[in-house]
Amino acid sequence: MKPYLLAFLGFACTPDYTSQELPPELQLSTTTIDFGEVVVGKQAEIGISLENEGRGVLHIEECALDGTTSGDFELLDLGVDRVDPHQAVTLAAVYTPDMVGQDFGRIRLVTDDPDGSLTEIDLIGFGVEPDIDVDPETLWFGEVQAPDTKTLTVEVAAAGTGTTWISDIAFEDDLGVFSFTLPSECYDLPYGLEAGFSFEMEVTYSPTATAEHDTFLLIHSNDPREPTAAVRLLGNAEFNPDENYPPEVEITDPNYGNYLVLGEPTQLAGYVYDLEDTPQNLTCAWYANSSFLGNATPSADGYVSLITDQIPQGEVNLVLVAMDSQLETGSDSVGVTVWDAEEPVRYTISGGATVYHYWTADDDVEISVDGVPIFADNNHTQDNHPPVEFDAQVGSTIHIVAWDINECRKQLDSLYLHFGTGMFMPLNEPICAASCESDSCYDASYNGPWPNTFIDADYEITIP
Repeated sequence: MKPYLLAFLGFACTPDYTSQELPPELQLSTTTIDFGEVVVGKQAEIGISLENEGRGVLHIEECALDGTTSGDFELLDLGVDRVDPHQAVTLAAVYTPDMVGQDFGRIRLVTDDPDGSLTEIDLIGFGVEPDIDVDPETLWFGEVQAPDTKTLTVEVAAAGTGTTWISDIAFEDDLGVFSFTLPSECYDLPYGLEAGFSFEMEVTYSPTATAEHDTFLLIHSNDPREPTAAVRLLGNAEFNPDENYPPEVEITDPNYGNYLVLGEPTQLAGYVYDLEDTPQNLTCAWYANSSFLGNATPSADGYVSLITDQIPQGEVNLVLVAMDSQLETGSDSVGVTVWDAEEPVRYTISGGATVYHYWTADDDVEISVDGVPIFADNNHTQDNHPPVEFDAQVGSTIHIVAWDINECRKQLDSLYLHFGTGMFMPLNEPICAASCESDSCYDASYNGPWPNTFIDADYEITIP
């Protein structure tokens, strides 16, 4: 064979050792860490997956909270500065609210992903202070002879902010003579009770003998100040005549969180009960932020009421105090807001029957009140939004307009307008349709066009 041919063949068979850098590819399990409701002073931790789906090493150049982040958020040390191909690490954040309210933050993640070096991860949390209120705190069943039974009721109410979670209800001592029945909506524990709402449970006494029975019904919740509320149960019990028990007091109207109109006559109502004195022998008085409103005489069944137009404006703590013949006192209180009908008041738009529900929009949405913008989302993506607060008056007009920008899905959750913690009115019907068969909102009849306006509507405020 000729030498030049050998040289040619040798060149042709020599492998190319020129290396080409393989790219990494960052993939996050989510770009929003939503802690939901967290009790003030408690700590919640959530981690997300940071995965490298590329063929090259992913280098992490920065992982930190940006300057706008609430001090209630903390980013845990990632522990690595690189992620090998097809490997994942956990990025974790901690939320410890120090006061009631919404908190926001953002994580800046800078990598060498060629498709985008900067990735932002939103942080959302809501600090809450649940408060369980149990009325009455003592159930005295009197003398009950077997096989007779007697049933009394206990009201369990949620005050404070956020959801009060009832985790367990049990007797301190199972004497075999007391039983309780929960309403159907909260048979399954844990049960979440939104602020301003309550339920009644029945407690039945079924003695088998004339012996005295004394125990407690324990209601466990996430109330940070009173995690266990106790209701004393007394059956066939004779009280020590040398010991006086204070009156039991319960305000039934208004409810926690109600709004009252300044200067308008308002009826305050409640019930009082005392083991030693009849209701007519009790002295009752109403107060607003420690200011005396007036006395009231209970009826034979303990009902006590007062009509007054002297409740001051602002956040008001209404108190009903009852004093018995031996000067022992009992009381109950409820927080309300008193507003001037001529002045704007605070409303909230949320995605559910409470002021704490988030809502989703895909793609863009704008909300205005009487022509003044109060909310806008124009980033052309699906987003989960916190409740929107604004000042307005009865008769004001809420205008909602939403657009479907990107192909596939249009969505706007049903929105609710809230006044205080108890009153609300629904706004739009929920909308969700998608042309993509893999989407949960797939609708074969929906095919754009894109962009298009799929809601453009006005709603008049009619509450309170």
